[in-house]
Amino acid sequence: MQFENGIELSDVDEGLLVSQFDDAYIARGWRLTAPTIELVETALASGLRWMIRKGHPQPHARWPSRKGRVYLAFSPTRENQWSLAIDTYRDGRGDYGVGVFNGKYHEQFLEHQVPFEFEKRNRGAGHMVVAREHILPTLKLLGDLDHNVLFLGRDSQTADGFQTEYDIQRAILFEWKKTPFSERHRIIGDEFPVDPGVNPRRIDVLARDMASGDWLVIEVKRAEAKIAAVQQIEDYLGTIGRRDDFAYGKLTGALVAERVPPAVRHYAASQGIEAYEASYPFALRQVA
Repeated sequence: MQFENGIELSDVDEGLLVSQFDDAYIARGWRLTAPTIELVETALASGLRWMIRKGHPQPHARWPSRKGRVYLAFSPTRENQWSLAIDTYRDGRGDYGVGVFNGKYHEQFLEHQVPFEFEKRNRGAGHMVVAREHILPTLKLLGDLDHNVLFLGRDSQTADGFQTEYDIQRAILFEWKKTPFSERHRIIGDEFPVDPGVNPRRIDVLARDMASGDWLVIEVKRAEAKIAAVQQIEDYLGTIGRRDDFAYGKLTGALVAERVPPAVRHYAASQGIEAYEASYPFALRQVA
């Protein structure tokens, strides 16, 4: 069964084969049941778009290894820490029990008066153990919480401004409805692989006009963009344009950076690529 952001789930003998773009692993004991589908769809709707993160599961546990892992895990981006990890019941019925939410959300969850049992872990870190009946309601709250507690390793972002390109990328993902792209486009994936292989080039945000079938490739740069950023978008468009899965629909590109100097604006416009300047905490202004 296919979901958003390149996620695909299918039953195998050992459990559930979890695939996301070019990565996969077996979640042992899981099955593609109605509760599993509802769990995944709720997590995706709450902004947890990644079930396989960079480095997790570790390479030796990934497909085609049958070792796998016993959990499903969900995270806002490919790079940051997990938000929810959850094991299945081991009785073969394909349902699940309690879930463990990352303890860095603790104060924010308290403000929402979420019912959970707070459990101290061995290394002194606090994680939130949530009973099964509270998992979906708690998941729905995650879309409103500050995920920077996971990205930056501290309770909140202490400095004004975008600290990394990932900050801008995350702002686009979490504030999609505020972007000029959202009226026509739906997000297909972030960190979308352009090439096959272990270390492919990746599109920051890939979106699609669901009415026309047209594709939009968004490249993000922190601080001042260079002409090379526009050329990077051109290269991505040329590469995916040769792929069968992009055969239908027009391919377009957009550059998002904090500053887009005149020379870059002119070059982008000459190549038919839109350019936007991003301002903190989040706004986009079209400059080309």
